[in-house]
Amino acid sequence: MTNIHSTMLSVKLCSLKFIIVLSILFLWNIPANATPENPLKPIDTSSPRTTLLDFIEFMDKGYATGAGLVNTYLDTQRLYLSAEEVTAMRDSFHYQEAAQRSLDLSQVPPSMRHESARRLAVQLKEILDRIDLPPVASIPDAEAMAKAEFKTWTYPNSEIRIRRIESGPRAGEYLFSSETVSRIPEFYERVKELPYKAGASVGWYDFASYSPVGIAIVLHQIVPSKWMVDTPRHRIRAVFLDQPLWRWCGVVVILGAGFWVLHSCFRISRRMDHQTTITGQWLDLLRPISLVIVMPILVFILAEILRVSAPIYQVLTLSMWTVFYLALTWAVWVFGGAAASSLSEMEKLQIGSIDSQLIRLVMRLLTVVASILIIVTGADRVGLPAYSVLAGLGVGGLAVALAAQQTLANLLGSLIIMFEKPFGVGDSIKLKDVEGIVENVGFRSTRIRTSHNSLVTIPSSQLVNSIVDNMALRQYRQLKTVLNLTYDTPIEKIEAFIQQIRHMLEVHPDTRKDNIRVVLNNLGANSIDILLDFFIKVSDSATELNVKQQILIDILRLAETVDVKFAFPTQTFYIENLPGQNAMVSSQTDTSQNREK
Repeated sequence: MTNIHSTMLSVKLCSLKFIIVLSILFLWNIPANATPENPLKPIDTSSPRTTLLDFIEFMDKGYATGAGLVNTYLDTQRLYLSAEEVTAMRDSFHYQEAAQRSLDLSQVPPSMRHESARRLAVQLKEILDRIDLPPVASIPDAEAMAKAEFKTWTYPNSEIRIRRIESGPRAGEYLFSSETVSRIPEFYERVKELPYKAGASVGWYDFASYSPVGIAIVLHQIVPSKWMVDTPRHRIRAVFLDQPLWRWCGVVVILGAGFWVLHSCFRISRRMDHQTTITGQWLDLLRPISLVIVMPILVFILAEILRVSAPIYQVLTLSMWTVFYLALTWAVWVFGGAAASSLSEMEKLQIGSIDSQLIRLVMRLLTVVASILIIVTGADRVGLPAYSVLAGLGVGGLAVALAAQQTLANLLGSLIIMFEKPFGVGDSIKLKDVEGIVENVGFRSTRIRTSHNSLVTIPSSQLVNSIVDNMALRQYRQLKTVLNLTYDTPIEKIEAFIQQIRHMLEVHPDTRKDNIRVVLNNLGANSIDILLDFFIKVSDSATELNVKQQILIDILRLAETVDVKFAFPTQTFYIENLPGQNAMVSSQTDTSQNREK
């Protein structure tokens, strides 16, 4: 079974390499744009006259070096396009793109503008080639428009309007209005059966819509262009949703190949789930990254090679760009978690510690901000207004904030704890009603393990408002007790005992030397009390108990050496047996039993 899986994986990797090599070959076979005469020359949009005339001029040049050149090539006997012809066809894109800038595409989603501009410009040229061009003198120039009250000119006997842009980066330019642009397909359907005027770009829209010229350019050195280029006079008339059959086949093949690559990447990622935690988190990036890479490639092939047109292109493009931005958000989210884990590992931070949680929180906040920016940008690109998305996020955020005030208060409390660090994981702390060792500091609460081995969870908002005594931050720990000696102990032995205890503490390596108090403190009801008060320097509670035990054992040994006795609670009773005669009976009582003397 293992060999079978290994073989399947090898086959998939080889296939993936084949696709990558084929893609590189495609891109390598696309010739670079040669430099046409003044390639930076823009279209003049300073008035309705210059906008209309320059649009026609640039589109004529684009047709002459594009569709017109292909028609000329098809009249020859050559199977392959020459390098000069391919370069000239690529140069024709400059003229078309310059002419497309005369269209107001502000109402078209950014992800659709490239294909829409190309298609709409050709349709507009086909319309103008079928209706009469008004006298040039009757088209207002910049001087005439400066005097005009309304900054709009309407093409005679039509609803085609050229309007001045009043705001934005192209303010002051005269463009075919957004209303006109949106109705160009409608206008084209009305006039496409009319005869062409003299000098028209005959059959350009059919050539651009149904001929596989994009594939022919890419594969011009591999497959004879004569076999592939489908001109209007030879093209197959069978179309479905305005797409010829060959294009549907190409769409199926391309989408199938893309799905297969994604499926392979997802399977490889799932098979790597047994890796270590951090490695597995980084490998989880394979799934979103594969989507981020594959989606733009598919869009490019559909637009530039297959040249899929609306409405299919609109559905596919908007869907793929939506998946792209969602996958990019997914990738950023996974990257944030993996980066946080890697940083914690590099710093050797304990899982659940404050520093580890702080790193995770900062990375999570950064990924949230990046995700919001990606979502807003993606929404704008697919046609959703950015301000609407931001407003929706703002309203949604306000609703969440109102519904989760306590949660946000706890989050803020956690931030305060993480930045101020009043305690850390493993510290022994005291609160009003709780004492124990901190086990975890989270985004909402802190968990404390008590001496009873119970786990107490305290909300962070409550914790920051409480008085916290961090026992772990003590430089010295106080040991204070009272030694009870019997009343029959000689004074000389008491003094010697006190001096030897003080000397023992002064030479002990773990005691603080400047604050040792060993003094006769009280004459109690049952004993002579010696106060023992000093500090030791230890790192934790376990060491504290060990040092305390050692010191107390040494004191007991000193007591044996000096021959002093420790007292216990006693009581003396006087019992009268006979009238006029007193007998004293002494009874000594300790905490566990009574004895009568």
